[in-house]
Amino acid sequence: MIETGIVYDLPSLVMDNEILDAVFRIIAGFDVNAISLDVDLIKRIGPCGNYLAEPETVKMLRNVSDYSILNRINYSSWQESGSTTLIQRAKEKAFDILKHHKQHNALPNEKVKAIRQVIIDAEGELGVADFWKGKEEQRFIDN
Repeated sequence: MIETGIVYDLPSLVMDNEILDAVFRIIAGFDVNAISLDVDLIKRIGPCGNYLAEPETVKMLRNVSDYSILNRINYSSWQESGSTTLIQRAKEKAFDILKHHKQHNALPNEKVKAIRQVIIDAEGELGVADFWKGKEEQRFIDN
């Protein structure tokens, strides 16, 4: 968030969300069990083998590092895929969320209406109500 929550930069919020998701995955820790250790794989590959090339390892890593805008592709693959920057991918994701997300109000309709009326009244008092004239259907996300 920029300007202490007064101004929102949607791509920044998308990036923050992805970074926080990564942090929460790390904080949650990792399962250490027969499946994650995969002793049979260790025996099959041996001490000089390449574990990262194995499908089992790729599957386990995908569970830990599956992101929508961050990536770990090499430079030539990044160029071939369009050389998009993190900010470009975050902006595309933000627009996609705005286009496809369906708002689900957790509050009863009468409370939602009351809150919206407070907003409308405050905009009137602040002298910014004219901004919404002719655009009322765009005022709230779920209109």
